[in-house]
Amino acid sequence: MILFCISLYACVDLIIKTWVKWDTSPVLVSFARSPTPVWQVPFPAITICSETKARQRVYNFTDAYDRVVHGANMTDEEWKRFSDSSLICDNHLYTSGEKVTGFDTIEYLMSIAPQFEDVFFNCKWTLLNESCDNMFTPILTEDGLCFTFNMLDKSELLRDKVFLHGDYMSHGRNAEGWTLEDGYPKTAKKDTFPRRALSAGFSAGLFLVLKAYEPDLDYICRGPVQGFKILLHHPAEVPRVGTQYFRAPLNQEVVVSVKPDMMTTAPGLRNYDPHRRQCFFPSERYLAYYQSYTQQNCQVECLTNFTLAKCGCVAYHMPHEEYTPICSSGSQMCMFLAKSKLCI
Repeated sequence: MILFCISLYACVDLIIKTWVKWDTSPVLVSFARSPTPVWQVPFPAITICSETKARQRVYNFTDAYDRVVHGANMTDEEWKRFSDSSLICDNHLYTSGEKVTGFDTIEYLMSIAPQFEDVFFNCKWTLLNESCDNMFTPILTEDGLCFTFNMLDKSELLRDKVFLHGDYMSHGRNAEGWTLEDGYPKTAKKDTFPRRALSAGFSAGLFLVLKAYEPDLDYICRGPVQGFKILLHHPAEVPRVGTQYFRAPLNQEVVVSVKPDMMTTAPGLRNYDPHRRQCFFPSERYLAYYQSYTQQNCQVECLTNFTLAKCGCVAYHMPHEEYTPICSSGSQMCMFLAKSKLCI
């Protein structure tokens, strides 16, 4: 009887400990029994931003900045151009001016930025020459006008309520059966979209030759480092160039090796509460601006809502509705503080 009671106590104790462990952490992370082929993973979306924000041939920001610093007389039109241009430059350069602006500012910023033909010289996908126009799409980011590759079209990424001034994030090619949860269907073609690599190595990737005109280089707006910012991100996410990127300097070759890190979730976890499993499926969480829930899309939407609440406007690159006020140079400090508080 003594041995039986001791055994019963030990069994009950182990059962209670196991139940507590399952209740506090019901999800276990384990390695897959077999490796995932590279063609089942979408090739990353690539966003390229030039460090030159204003072409000197179109607008000389350095000359305008010198005139402001030395107190030279400037017309209202010159002040308006300088104030609008400061939105894509470092925050400390100019934080005065109007609090809000209109869509004409976005048109102006895009007109002075390096255009498509000023950035791309040659593009190759899997070592096959292809027109860069068919591969890259213009997009608005916190770094101004950028160009993205292999990202979902705005009709599949954004909701209908999001207003985009201009034909940005639109390439007219829909995902051919690919979804964020299920990946590629078994019937997907070799050249499906989003694009995918069919093997490892340089021959199965993307090759680019970028260019910049020396007379257009500006060393005041974004500092002395010239070249390009390059960001790799998921095709179903919007790029956040200011948070993570690597540089491609001028007159240098940069080779990047990508090692995918994919985490899949067992279907049985759908019955668990999201707060218990510590994650959401893309279809479980509704976002006001994005059709698919991801952590990064959620963070961008949260920053947009917080900025609108604190500053009464949103940055020109943030998702917004048509009549939402756009922040001007006078709201740059407010936007910076809102971003800092949200990160904390």
